Amino acid sequence: MEQNQEQEANQGSAGEMMILGLIDHADRLGKSAQGTQRALSEQIQELGQLQQWAVNAALEIQKRADAAIRNLETERGRIQGSQTNLERNAMQAIHDAVEKQSGKIGRQVENALATPLHEIKQAAGQVMQNVKEANRLTMGFVFLLGMVGGLLFGYLAVMRTQSRMDDRLDRMEQVLSTPAQPVPAAPNPPAPAHKGKAK
Repeated sequence: MEQNQEQEANQGSAGEMMILGLIDHADRLGKSAQGTQRALSEQIQELGQLQQWAVNAALEIQKRADAAIRNLETERGRIQGSQTNLERNAMQAIHDAVEKQSGKIGRQVENALATPLHEIKQAAGQVMQNVKEANRLTMGFVFLLGMVGGLLFGYLAVMRTQSRMDDRLDRMEQVLSTPAQPVPAAPNPPAPAHKGKAK
């Protein structure tokens, strides 16, 4: 009888040690999961800041591109106006030259066309500069759009990882909250039969 009680006590002690070990292991896992969750939260916050920076930079580049396009339209209008003035001055110079001596035609045409031609060259150079600037801004805008897309993809991957960690923690809490079933005691061994000598 005492041997059975000792076996039951040993089994109960082993069960308690197993439960305490499981609780300690679950506590360590919970602390590790909390640290991982804090790290994930910090990474998510950093990704949000990077995403906001990329969006602001994209908006700034869009503003610059719009300004470059407006400048391009302005220069185009100046070129058209210079071309109209050039045609008018040329026609007037030709008309005046025909009325005067034929030897003065070349000089009058050259004088009439010098200023408009110079303006056209300057306007054309400015247009080329604006086109190059618009191309650079467009390339930067496309690059930032790609960066925003990459950040969004990384943010979604981090959120999926955090969701899986939460699911694992929930399952661990369910396992720990389930009460441990008592271990059945071993049946008492039959007493050995003593054979006596027949008298």
